[in-house]
Amino acid sequence: MLCPVLIDRGAELHALTSALDSARDGAGGVLFLTGDAGIGKSRLAREVFARAAERGFLVLAGRAAESVVPMPFRPITEALMKAARSGLAPDAPEMTGYRPTLGALVPEWGAQEGGEPEVSPIMLAEALLRLLTPPGRPDALLVLEDLHWADPETLAMLDYLADNLPGTRLLCVATVRDSEPSAGLDLARAVVARRAARLVEVPRLTERSVSEMAAACLRTDQAPAGVRRLLADCDGLPFAVEEILATATSSGQLVKSASGWQVSAGVSTAVPASILGSVRNRLAALGPVVTDVLASAAVLGRQFDWTMLPAIAQVAEPEVLAVLQRAQEVQLISPLGGNGRFWFRHSLTRQAILSDLLPPDLARRSALAAAAIETAHPGLPDSWCELAAELHEAAGDRVRAAALMLQVGRRAVRQGALRSAAASLRDAHDLIIQAPPSDRQHSEAPHSQQLANEIDEALVHALALTGDYDQLAPVAEQLIARMRRTGAEPRRQAVIRIMSARAGSEDHPEAAARHLSAARRIAGQLGDRELASRVDAAAAHCALDAGDLDRADQLARSALASAERAGLGGWAAEVAVESLEVIGRRERLRDMAAARDAFGRAYQLATDRELEVLRIMALHELGTIDMLEFGGTDRLSEARDLAHRAGAASTAIVIDLQLANSWSLRTDLDRALAAARQCEAGASRIGARRIEAIAINIQALVAALRGDRRGAEQGARRAESALPDDPEVLFSTWGVSRVTASLLRDDLTRALEESEAALSYGGAMAMTSPRRTWGFYAILQAAFDKDGSGAIKEARAAGAAVGWNRAYLLYADAVVQGRDGHADRATELAAQAADLLVPYAPWWNDLARRIVAPAALKDGWGEPVTWLREATAGLEASGQHRLASACRGILRRAGERVPRSGRGDAQVPPQMSRLGITSREMDVFLLVARGFSNAEIAQRLFISPKTVETHVASLVAKTGQAGRRELVAHAARYSPA
Repeated sequence: MLCPVLIDRGAELHALTSALDSARDGAGGVLFLTGDAGIGKSRLAREVFARAAERGFLVLAGRAAESVVPMPFRPITEALMKAARSGLAPDAPEMTGYRPTLGALVPEWGAQEGGEPEVSPIMLAEALLRLLTPPGRPDALLVLEDLHWADPETLAMLDYLADNLPGTRLLCVATVRDSEPSAGLDLARAVVARRAARLVEVPRLTERSVSEMAAACLRTDQAPAGVRRLLADCDGLPFAVEEILATATSSGQLVKSASGWQVSAGVSTAVPASILGSVRNRLAALGPVVTDVLASAAVLGRQFDWTMLPAIAQVAEPEVLAVLQRAQEVQLISPLGGNGRFWFRHSLTRQAILSDLLPPDLARRSALAAAAIETAHPGLPDSWCELAAELHEAAGDRVRAAALMLQVGRRAVRQGALRSAAASLRDAHDLIIQAPPSDRQHSEAPHSQQLANEIDEALVHALALTGDYDQLAPVAEQLIARMRRTGAEPRRQAVIRIMSARAGSEDHPEAAARHLSAARRIAGQLGDRELASRVDAAAAHCALDAGDLDRADQLARSALASAERAGLGGWAAEVAVESLEVIGRRERLRDMAAARDAFGRAYQLATDRELEVLRIMALHELGTIDMLEFGGTDRLSEARDLAHRAGAASTAIVIDLQLANSWSLRTDLDRALAAARQCEAGASRIGARRIEAIAINIQALVAALRGDRRGAEQGARRAESALPDDPEVLFSTWGVSRVTASLLRDDLTRALEESEAALSYGGAMAMTSPRRTWGFYAILQAAFDKDGSGAIKEARAAGAAVGWNRAYLLYADAVVQGRDGHADRATELAAQAADLLVPYAPWWNDLARRIVAPAALKDGWGEPVTWLREATAGLEASGQHRLASACRGILRRAGERVPRSGRGDAQVPPQMSRLGITSREMDVFLLVARGFSNAEIAQRLFISPKTVETHVASLVAKTGQAGRRELVAHAARYSPA
């Protein structure tokens, strides 16, 4: 009763076909098919698969499987394995560096000696892109089904693909249920919301469409009234239509006679309200042998390897094949490729079969299935380990299941899949705790107490890598207590303490110090140099977080020297990378080149030793240098994506904070606000209170930049209440958000007082912070003729003389030099400052010039009149009217011509006025349309080229154009002939 045609799916097919055409034209992307279970998503996916194949596309497909703990990269692995069997291989020279990554999923593509290579979602996604989209490769289609069951790593890959498929000839079609919450559905909605993918919702069939489908299934022009009544409970699900018709024909209720299809009144098939009942009825009609074999198949999962069924069902192979043939004929199962695998046509089919098994029967079959898998797949590679663990649990052997889940968790840690690792290890922990004494004594797994320790040690390791101290702390404390009671090796206790200290060093310094002290004592008692080096590396991080820079540097260099003596292999590589991170962070405050060298070495070492999480951390530090030096965010964004997808929560939230701070210096305040809110939520989840508070303060800063002084003050107070009396938080709230709000209201006196309060609150913590508090403090100290030189010196000692801060420090120094009679030097410093501020929002340079211009006018240096005129125009264009008015006031008091308040000569058409375009911007707009350069426009309008540049940027944004070229084309329609 399979429907030979698609019914009422014209719009969906059109969307899929259009997506294929776009991919062929080089506009690939991701398209999500969403809908209820049984709605026909898989049928549509098969249709687009067939159409793509007809057009010569390279087609790949994989499916997520329902599992307690999903296997990382399951759908991608399935797709690539099929592709490998068809002859696809990463044999192009440019794929050399990606073969080990792909080889982690497809061994014959890049198997290496020395164990499995580590894989990250973003590296694998990039490898997949390069594999499927090289020049000369056919257009490609990747179909990923059932993403409501997908693992986090596959979803992370899809997230990356959504951002990177545009411009390629690859289309990815993904199916996901929208009738139940899942991470896959969350991803689909998030990606579509940011316009990185399309979403096609597959609706239920109307009553008329159900009738049409029934007619097509029965190969008749019109479904009889009795058939329509039979399908009254199908709820518009195509799968239900097929299943109900199949059930009715197998029972004899629906028969075909010479006059057509008839519903027999004398036969009653107990058609259920759900598909589960339909499946049960059909199984009963097939007989006990078929039911027995299918029950064994259902135990293996929705997809199953038929060669294992004889051992599980204890039936000969010919009989198993006969059963599978019969089950296929009645639409319960279908072949899955040509490799001896089958799958149940719907997950509900399998659930119905399992629900009818008595617990002893389910346990017996599960034990037989686990034994068959372990025989067929020694070492339990790939997803076999998870499946075997599930089967042992169902069989009642929780200890063996826990041992296998430990293996799964350790593999996930090596791959950088920290969320999956933590989930697997928590499941293992629960299993061993729930195991009855009889299991613990008679299982073939290691003694349960030893196994419980190993599981919790692995869980502490995974949580330490995520940085989630709140989750880690209780596990670690219970584990240490249990180790003491059972007399476990002291060294293992020390390692747990080191990891705990490292994760809690910033927000829980006292607990970290206690752990480190105990670990160092154990290392001394054992005379263990490796352990002592690990303690030194962790202690260096703690000292850095506490502001003890010299101590941090000393400990880190000692640990690095020990690691180098050990050859930088194994544990030594980890210690070296962690030590180099501390050294780099220390050097960043005094020598940026030395810091970059340290972080670069850490990154290369982590890459060479396949230490994925440490590699992300090193990339984060390199990105931080980019941000501090020139405002660059590319490497930070890459590290943020890697950290989020790997589950390295603490690293991810720090990067979110840095990006929010960096974007707040630019014009995209919405982006800054979103990142700050995301950081606040993430920090709250893992208990990172200081980061949470500073993220709140960045939200206050955005309010200040938008002219909302009240919102800025409320935000600053909320930040302070999140972590009361914390020096770094107070340093930020008083010195950044409050000062910014005062400066933008041109209340320089209040801003001075607030910046001085920030320094008094910050104390010693201020001397290790590069926050923009220092730039404001120095320029205000200089402008008010206070201790400008001392402020500049303090800022440099704190490592704040970088990027935006460095520009404000240069302006401050210009004021000091000009006041001391060094006019040429002051002018030179001001020019350098202006150049440094080019990457940031233009109002920052305008604000700085408004602050220093009175001193420049008084002491005779720089070009204060030009600065003020340019600042007036720029500040008016950016909506900072109070500051613009202040600039005009300074010019007026200096006896200079005062520019008008943004007024030009051109008439602004209503449609342009609604966009907020001023008459002066309209002047520029019309001259742009005539092809004049910025310099030519400046000469005609008697303004500076810099002001023209500001107006052009404002026009591009307000008219929604992509750049100046598009603005010229848009403006042409308004230019007089």
